[in-house]
Amino acid sequence: MSDGSQEIAEARAVFERGRQLEEEDPSEALVQFARSAALAPNWAAPVVALGDLFRSQGRAQEALVAYGRAAELTPNDAAIFIKRGNLLSEARDFDGAVEDYERAAQLQPDWHLPYLNLGNAHTAQDQLAEARAAYDRALEAGGPAGIALRRDLLLPVIPRSRDAYVAAHAAFAAALARIAYAPPVVDNPLAETPASRFFLAYHGSGDRELQERLAALYLASCPSLAWTSPHCEEDARASGPRRIALVCRFLFDHSIGRLLHGLLRRLAAGSNCEVTIFESAAAPDDAVRREIDAAVAGRVVLPRELNAARSCIAEFQADVAFFPEVGMDPMTYFLAFARLAPVQAVTWGHPVTTGVPNMDYFLSCDDAEPADSNDADEQYSETLVRLDGYPFSYPRPPVPNPAGARADFALPEDATVYFLAQNLFKIHPDMDAALRRILDGDRKGRLVLLEGHDPGWGQAVRERFAETLRDTTSRVVFLERQSHDDYMRLFTLSDVVLDSYPFSGGNTTYQAIAMGVPVVTCPGRYLRGRFSMATFERMGMSELVAGDMAEFADIALRLGTDDGYRRNIRNRLAQTSDAIFDDPVYLAEMERFLMTVAPR
Repeated sequence: MSDGSQEIAEARAVFERGRQLEEEDPSEALVQFARSAALAPNWAAPVVALGDLFRSQGRAQEALVAYGRAAELTPNDAAIFIKRGNLLSEARDFDGAVEDYERAAQLQPDWHLPYLNLGNAHTAQDQLAEARAAYDRALEAGGPAGIALRRDLLLPVIPRSRDAYVAAHAAFAAALARIAYAPPVVDNPLAETPASRFFLAYHGSGDRELQERLAALYLASCPSLAWTSPHCEEDARASGPRRIALVCRFLFDHSIGRLLHGLLRRLAAGSNCEVTIFESAAAPDDAVRREIDAAVAGRVVLPRELNAARSCIAEFQADVAFFPEVGMDPMTYFLAFARLAPVQAVTWGHPVTTGVPNMDYFLSCDDAEPADSNDADEQYSETLVRLDGYPFSYPRPPVPNPAGARADFALPEDATVYFLAQNLFKIHPDMDAALRRILDGDRKGRLVLLEGHDPGWGQAVRERFAETLRDTTSRVVFLERQSHDDYMRLFTLSDVVLDSYPFSGGNTTYQAIAMGVPVVTCPGRYLRGRFSMATFERMGMSELVAGDMAEFADIALRLGTDDGYRRNIRNRLAQTSDAIFDDPVYLAEMERFLMTVAPR
């Protein structure tokens, strides 16, 4: 853009007005940026600003359009390709993100950030060799030393066998031990580190020791993570109602949001408290979000920088910081390291211990924990609180209308549909023998799965099934990921729903039961594998709970091949399922805890 013209001078002035308004009046800032872009159509700066502001508001498609236009205007600006690549990564378009990061690296080969983000995208695609190479390039380009943690603590998304799980688990433990001797200095844990290592929970092993060692490593690398809010060091609390900071990214039409909004309605209706949501990214505007917002005092989108996010929550002076999950979102994970309130508690949105010293309590469901309390307690770095009732208060989801037909999904009308409705990373190799037993025992059977967030995930499962399911793989059907309504329609069109093992379903089991479809489950050792079991025991339908995976296959086959038995089970589901929906007992227990727990 050349200087001198009246239009350009006006465009600059309008652009600066937009910058001044970004925080206090973002809607007007958008107007100013758009006007600036119209006045100087060949100037990229206001277009980039539009993209940044759209992204901060959760308007991803509009942000993509803006970044695309900016890339056309300044095709040699690596930063624009980084911005668009980040947005594509958030949308799980990892192929598109890789293309943008590679373009940025070509434009600015001495900048570490394109390689760091490229490594992150390859990690999400389960392309670990490519990820390691990219992280090495980031370090060679002068990137922060903490990037080595991303490289050395990689975990596969879809291990190809049980032995691969064991090897990955052992390699992770060995890397933790090696790094602990000389931990790197980390200035920005959100950018440099891999955070919680989400996929570790799906290996089927106890995680407490590894989670504690990982947290200790982060604290050694970045001691400021253990920051304490000033109000936590004061003897007297501020006056007024009890203040609960709800720290979570997923309080919208998401499994976490659907499971939690009953509790928030109850707190709003009967308790003298002020609940404010602190989220690491703007939530989509959907029906569940609006119901949640009606029950809370406010919702704050946190700054993207960790120190600023902690300070933002500290200003609320919470009595309790409540984390519906820790482990699914990097910002939430690292916020849990700080002392943000005199009492901090987490529950089972991600049902594994955090390993974080400043997390005081893990709120669990007594019915889903092992009967041996010592065995249960040993799995948590937090104090385990076993609440009565069934977890949260899940409202019965409606049956989709119109119902749809199997032809809509290219499924044969005369087939027995066994729907394994879980994310592909939950389909452990220990399930494969049972899946083959089902397909061998029912020649009309079709095993239906949904593709993963990246095409490579489905390809990895197909390759594994080619070895373990062999000739029956011709009757394994992978469908594209579905809208929520079509996902629910698939339940209604299925004969049997297969639970995952050893990490069971929770939300999925509720949904299948609401659609009247029997679910077969085999409980694992830990909380994460016992939700479906607890559901059926509460309903008095333990015949759907297998003692091992061979029995799991036998129960599924009887349901799939014996029409009369399946009708009987469906009738009983209809008669007993009220016991698990809108359960007030757990809500009362959770409310009592949040309203009465005192600092330790």
